[in-house]
Amino acid sequence: MKSIQERFYLFGTILIVVVALGLLYQYSYFSTIINKDKEFNIEAARIHLGHEINSKMKQNRQCTMAASEMVSLGAHSDQQLLELFKKLSQNNHSLKALYFGDVNNKLVISSEWNPPSTYDLRDRLWYIKAVEEGDTYVSDVYIDAVDGEPVIAVSKSVYDNEGNLMGVVSSDISANEIIKMVEDATIKGLGYSFLIDGSGNIIAHPKYSIQSESDMIRIDTLSSGIYGELIETKSGQMQIKFDGVEGFLSYEPLEGTNWIIGNFMSMEEFMGNRWDKWSVFFMTLALATLIFIVFFYLQKNSFLTPIKNLDSDIKKIDVEEDMGYRMPINIKDPLVEIRTSINAVLDKTKEYFEQTEQDSEEIMAQNEELEASYNQLSAMEEELREQYDLLLYSEERLKNALVKNEVVISAIPDILFVYDKDGVYVDIQGEHAGNLAAPESTLLGKRLTDILPEDIGFLVLDRITKVIENDKMEFFEYDLEVESGLQSFEVRMVKLDERHVLAMTRNISDRKEMENRLINLSYRDQLTGLYNRRFFEEELSRLDVERNLPLSIIMSDVNGLKLINDSFGHKVGDELLKTIANVMIKGCRADDIIARISGDEFVIILPKTSEEEAEVLADRLKKLSSETKFSDKVFPNLELSISFGIGTKHSMDVDMALIFKKAEDKMYAHKLLEGPSMRSKTIETIIKALYEKNEREEKHSNRVSIICQDIGKALGLGEDKIRELGSVGLLHDIGKIAISETILDKPGKLTKDEWDEMKKHPEIGYRILSTVNEMGQIAEYILYHHERYDGYGYPKGLKGEDIPFMSRIITIADAYDAMAEDRPYRKGLSQEEIIREFVDHAGTQFDPYLTKIFIEEVLGYKDTL
Repeated sequence: MKSIQERFYLFGTILIVVVALGLLYQYSYFSTIINKDKEFNIEAARIHLGHEINSKMKQNRQCTMAASEMVSLGAHSDQQLLELFKKLSQNNHSLKALYFGDVNNKLVISSEWNPPSTYDLRDRLWYIKAVEEGDTYVSDVYIDAVDGEPVIAVSKSVYDNEGNLMGVVSSDISANEIIKMVEDATIKGLGYSFLIDGSGNIIAHPKYSIQSESDMIRIDTLSSGIYGELIETKSGQMQIKFDGVEGFLSYEPLEGTNWIIGNFMSMEEFMGNRWDKWSVFFMTLALATLIFIVFFYLQKNSFLTPIKNLDSDIKKIDVEEDMGYRMPINIKDPLVEIRTSINAVLDKTKEYFEQTEQDSEEIMAQNEELEASYNQLSAMEEELREQYDLLLYSEERLKNALVKNEVVISAIPDILFVYDKDGVYVDIQGEHAGNLAAPESTLLGKRLTDILPEDIGFLVLDRITKVIENDKMEFFEYDLEVESGLQSFEVRMVKLDERHVLAMTRNISDRKEMENRLINLSYRDQLTGLYNRRFFEEELSRLDVERNLPLSIIMSDVNGLKLINDSFGHKVGDELLKTIANVMIKGCRADDIIARISGDEFVIILPKTSEEEAEVLADRLKKLSSETKFSDKVFPNLELSISFGIGTKHSMDVDMALIFKKAEDKMYAHKLLEGPSMRSKTIETIIKALYEKNEREEKHSNRVSIICQDIGKALGLGEDKIRELGSVGLLHDIGKIAISETILDKPGKLTKDEWDEMKKHPEIGYRILSTVNEMGQIAEYILYHHERYDGYGYPKGLKGEDIPFMSRIITIADAYDAMAEDRPYRKGLSQEEIIREFVDHAGTQFDPYLTKIFIEEVLGYKDTL
């Protein structure tokens, strides 16, 4: 009893210590969680605010880009441009003015502002920066001289089809909305956000507003040297003293600008009131101590003392000496029920001893009866021996029948189960390695509902009942997890007698797998592994129900695939499509449905997705595709380009075909704008790849370009034609990108097969360049630059004047550089030897007139021809 008291005291002490340590750990843990949550909220608020500002800036950039596209076409008058600018300004309330300044200081502006006579737009920062950047330029915030509002200039330099600067398109955007976004932003009611420009000036801050140029405040005035550190580290988090307050700062650059967005929270807000947490801790500890003291007092009076008294009374019990002793009963004793139970046990013990004496007498009488029964059993034993001999004969016949049955059973691929009407396993026969839900020894005698999963067990039991009642075969299938894994089974069940059925069970997993593979093949695109058009049409029809509204689809088309296929073969194009498919899978959500419905067209089905959510997904895919580079042995790091179109169904009254057509039309509209740019970029990538893999080709192309221009000048051609000749000279061997490097760099003479491969490069170059509309004529010149004047050239065998004039010039320039340069297998020819070659082949390989001009006017050798 003393040990129980000691353990109780020890338990109380340990409990107090554990509670104290637990509360201390809980305080530390919750403080850490709260601080991490605040760090996450600061960063999340900064990212959200950045996304809102980027979305606003993106909308304004699109106005400037749309205006620059129209200006670059060169097909609109100043009045038409002005009307277009005003229309764009009306559609965007943030757009204060949209204007175009050309290289001659002429200004077309959508607002009513008229510049002074001394105003030279070419000296303005928005004009200079746009030309220097060669792309969109976003200015710092400045105060509009007209209405005193803070504004931002978004500028874009504009070039014509020949690469000449036409001027700069710019738009003045009110910065009030961006400033309002920043000033209203909080981090769950705590902290604030701010925005600074590329010069370190504060654009937006809850405490500082910009009303004039003099209101501009540098960020360094709030924290010394902070701007330099922000510029150097780009993004991150730090603990600083900012505007006189110690706090936590999170910052990052704003996409497409040199601005920085930041979130600041004071340390008091960030860390919270630690003394409140400590007071809660000590109050809780004190309460736990008080509860334990009260608990100890009650337990001592209600448990320990009554237990001590009970132990003393139990020691007085002695059933051998005094069968009549009973424990004293006190109604107020908390253990009165235990005392009563002990007395009841003593009563039962007394009754047991008395009954035992009576049973001993009865056993003696029964023993005499057993001796008489033994004599009767001896007589029955002789009769049983005769019956046993008869059973042995029957057993022999039964064994012979069983052997025959085993041969038949081993020849079929089924497992034979015998069940009784209650679903109990009676017998199992046949080859069943790995196909049982449990070892055979554990099945016999047990109910199938205890072995099989509930749904399968009750299915089989129901069929057993039907077979016995209807005396007809039942056929069904199920999937079951067995020793060899999840398998599919086919069951044919027949009636044996009124209490038993025979179930012939066959493993059909291989057949099921083959069926599933065939189904999968019929719904999958074999190249990309995505769903095919058949699956898309069936799935779209299935999902076209009201519960899936809004139902969105995204149509997409790969820009430049035809160029790749025509130029480098469908094998390279197939690899490009696989890369595009991987981009789609990576960018989409797990439950989005992606299908390839034709050669270069993909479609995504988005149930319960609004048009805005679909646009977010399309933007993510577009960004992901632009960041993904397609690499092949022909050329590395080709930028992917995909055009997207979105259609959303909001009502069941609208035919899904119209939504599909809407998405397709939008996709083709985007493709008209993005396709040419993609093809131009692809050609630039091809040229760069050619020059990287063969430096000699780059030098050769540059020399041929110069020689072509010299011939053009000698012929008195105009500046446009001379520039065109220079471009043709640079691009004349672009088709060699598809020719093996082993052929291009071979030091010896080419074999017939290698020469046939080499002669393909003019046609390849033609296919590459003809995909770009403005290069169609250049592509034709390059196609025929290996034709001969006598008609024995390639690829078409054109003759004389049928060969384009520019192609005949390239033939001369290309041949001259080839003869003059050293090759691995020979030294370059001297000038006299080269002239002799031209004289000998004038009229056969070369145009005689152009050959004469080249020798006399370009090379300076008179009277040679």
